[in-house]
Amino acid sequence: ERAARRARISTFLAWVLLVSVPLAARAADADAQQVTVHLGDYRFQPDTIEVVAGHPVELTLVNDDKITPHNFTLKEPAAGLDLSANVSGGESTTLRFTPQTAGTYPLYCNKKLPFLKSHRERGMEAKLVVKPAS
Repeated sequence: ERAARRARISTFLAWVLLVSVPLAARAADADAQQVTVHLGDYRFQPDTIEVVAGHPVELTLVNDDKITPHNFTLKEPAAGLDLSANVSGGESTTLRFTPQTAGTYPLYCNKKLPFLKSHRERGMEAKLVVKPAS
């Protein structure tokens, strides 16, 4: 009897966790700052991304070029930002992060074919502006 009761309680608690964790994740996504950035023709559009420190960001990267791969690189470890994502031609991907330190940070595409200028050298740069939380 006691073992059966413990089993029912354990099953109930497991069910509560299975239901509540996805709901909490969806609520967190709903509160995220949603930003879409288009990559293509050696550019990021928009070329300035503004977000607020301490608030989650959901950054959707869309490669408008049908063949040329691009990526998103933001390396500012002192600010807690170490982001990188490859986006194949015609594809998209999503990055999720929470910036902690206000400031302006450069981002770029680091793709490069041998003997040619890198995408960054061709002007594929932008900036992330993290505003202080109010």
